[in-house]
Amino acid sequence: MRVLQLLTALGHGGAEIWLLNMLKEFDRAECALDFCLKLPQAGKLEHVAVEHGAKVFHVPLRPTHVGYLAGLTKLLRSGAYDVLHTHEFVYSGLGVAVAKATGVPSVSTFHHWQSPPETRLTRMPVLREVREVYGRANVAFTKGNATILTALSRKVMNHMIPDWRQRTNTRMLSLSAGIPPLATEEARRQFRRDHGMSEDDLVVLHVGRFIEQKNHAGVLDVFTRVRARVPNAKLVLLGQGPLKDEILARIEREGLGPSVRFLGLRDDVPAIMTVSDVFLFPSLDEGFGLAALEANAAGIPVVGTAIDGLDEAVVDGQTARLFSVRDVDAMAEATIAFALDPAQRAAFGLAGRERAQREYSHAASARKMLAVYRDAIRIARGGV
Repeated sequence: MRVLQLLTALGHGGAEIWLLNMLKEFDRAECALDFCLKLPQAGKLEHVAVEHGAKVFHVPLRPTHVGYLAGLTKLLRSGAYDVLHTHEFVYSGLGVAVAKATGVPSVSTFHHWQSPPETRLTRMPVLREVREVYGRANVAFTKGNATILTALSRKVMNHMIPDWRQRTNTRMLSLSAGIPPLATEEARRQFRRDHGMSEDDLVVLHVGRFIEQKNHAGVLDVFTRVRARVPNAKLVLLGQGPLKDEILARIEREGLGPSVRFLGLRDDVPAIMTVSDVFLFPSLDEGFGLAALEANAAGIPVVGTAIDGLDEAVVDGQTARLFSVRDVDAMAEATIAFALDPAQRAAFGLAGRERAQREYSHAASARKMLAVYRDAIRIARGGV
């Protein structure tokens, strides 16, 4: 079986990392995954796909769409692919339309129920409205024409396809988390030395794109309160994004610089999680919250917001402490409690690690994905 994954680029996003983990999990003799990317820049993780035997095709999406549609049509008409798996949102209908025209079964995965504009151009008033109308049309076409519709959390499925339990062509997929080796005490000390900290400093970690959804302003609000009570607390920020400069400027303006380490994009996020103490994740909105699950898998507790999606990734009171997004004081108090009680940190971290291993392994996620592809082929051939 050969499956073409249609997405924007192969960067450091949760969806891309999940797909690369699925690529590593599959035996190409049984199911070969290749990638078609619509951004001219492939992304920093393209090499990972290539190193694991995948083909990566660059078919840039221009405003006219002509070259994109022609390039994708050529790929599918080559007969090389049994299934097209699209991970788009605003542009989801394009891949589904080409798959339908070429007779290739399509699987469309909704990673979220909205796709806010993230560039200065797409935020402009008129273009923003046009993009929203265009996106709604694409989603409607996808829902009516994809062979199988999938989502990665109940929250997303309930938003996108409220009647999904009554449909025969909907399936739940699941994200996955690797289980990294626990860090040694020497590794913990070395990480702190490498980044100008004292060996006994408490590391509060946040991983996420610098966009409004991830609420970096809330991260700083919480950490400011934590630092007032735990002077040896250090905040480590991983990620990039359009709001990065604004957040870093606020850090300097408020005198937080000595207590904050900005490390940008990293390829060793799981290892950094294992040498951290608490994962702070006060997101405003999450389709699932993969980073929080990965933090649990690395053996550290999560303090975050009580929002749908994130409450599927972690378990409040067992692997995490979740609060109203407005309750900055409660999130700070929970972080301080973990900071001052190593036994509590360890108990929550162990519970999260065991749950991730039991319910969200790469192997379990890959089995679900393979079953969906087989179902898509069966349905396309007239099966029920």
